[in-house]
Amino acid sequence: MFNLGPYRLSVETASALISWAMVAVSSLYFMQQSLGWMHWRVVTLASLYLGFVLLFMLATRDESYPRDRAVRLTLISLLFVLVVAIYFTTPYMYNAILMVMWSALLPYFISFRSAVFLSPLWSSVPYFVGEFYWHDDMSALSSLLFWTFNVFALVMVNVSLKEKKAKEAANQLNRELMATQALLSEANKQAERTRIARNIHDVLGHHLTALSINLQVASRKAEGEVKQSVEQCHAIASLLLSDVREAVSEIRDKSAIHLKSALELLTREVPRLKVALDCQVELDDMEQAHALLMCVQESLTNSLRHSRANHMRIDLFQTENALLLTMQDNGGEQKYLQPGNGLKGMRERIEALGGQVEFMFNQQGLCTHARLPVAS
Repeated sequence: MFNLGPYRLSVETASALISWAMVAVSSLYFMQQSLGWMHWRVVTLASLYLGFVLLFMLATRDESYPRDRAVRLTLISLLFVLVVAIYFTTPYMYNAILMVMWSALLPYFISFRSAVFLSPLWSSVPYFVGEFYWHDDMSALSSLLFWTFNVFALVMVNVSLKEKKAKEAANQLNRELMATQALLSEANKQAERTRIARNIHDVLGHHLTALSINLQVASRKAEGEVKQSVEQCHAIASLLLSDVREAVSEIRDKSAIHLKSALELLTREVPRLKVALDCQVELDDMEQAHALLMCVQESLTNSLRHSRANHMRIDLFQTENALLLTMQDNGGEQKYLQPGNGLKGMRERIEALGGQVEFMFNQQGLCTHARLPVAS
């Protein structure tokens, strides 16, 4: 994978560019041998080839556009027009390879079944141009052969997309399981610390309190040096009881749930999405921690499924009386937001805990604000 600014030159894209170069260079070479470099057909053909590769790179870039789907569909339509124009500019039928490259883009925008069903339409264009414009006797056979190439490209891209989606789903499930496991581990630690603190307070604290009371009674009955020794023991017992209470308080204070570790596991190595996480809270309430974790999980899933975002920022911090969660991706601005089951579930989960959640589109993309009251 090679990084070229907003582009990432994958092996698939590199192979497509090599095919384009071979077609373009060979066609221009043979055309100029008979017509010369300055002939209008050669100049026009060179311009069309350059336009094709430019539009191809724009249509396959990773960064999203404003109104991304509409822009990419427009680019693909222009690519089709350019390929047809190339058919009319040069008589060499192997330029249908460019249509095969174009066909490989379709499964990203329409269903595989529809693409296969419609493939004879664009595959027949070389036949009509070759038969009636260039008067090529082999145009029918060439068109039939290139139609099989188009179908082959559609099948391979569709298989690749299915494998990619299955891999992403497996990775997502693995991250979710690891994050949930980390949260459960934190909950178990919290429960164990609370149990130890309660036992120390109930058992040791009770005995020390009884001992302190008995020593206080004994000091009133004792006299002389014995009284002084009993009072000293009473002071030590009182100090020990105070130390036990401080230790119990410290154990309870340190029993908070460290949500950051679970969030780091959930947001680590998300496909095509770089996540910047800033978590500044430690929670005592397991329900709040689980709700926030599920909100982050749903927001990641939503950005991956419904946008071409490649960056997301997650901020979780606490004010005096509220927990604030903000999630912002760069999927591009949209006019309308139709909440699906995931966003509805997020809203229900937050509102069940007395909080509020808000979804909005800004210039960068989708922004989610969630607010939960601090658990008492």
